Amino acid sequence: MATMTVRNLPDDVHRRVKFIAGQRGISVEAAARELLDEATRPAEKLGDLVVAFARDLDVDFPEIERSQEPIGAADYS
Repeated sequence: MATMTVRNLPDDVHRRVKFIAGQRGISVEAAARELLDEATRPAEKLGDLVVAFARDLDVDFPEIERSQEPIGAADYS
């Protein structure tokens, strides 16, 4: 695993991380790792959100056979 040193961290930022660590019952270092992980995760894909929403409503998804043929270039002529 990599190691990172953060210099010139403002006191108010440190206080907020320390507060979050206390709320989560973890060390300040662990809280900083979690916050960095949460802040840098890619946003959920819209399709995943739609599927999760539909599954929560017990929507039955039909099985769709996917074509294995390569997709060709579009012809706009």
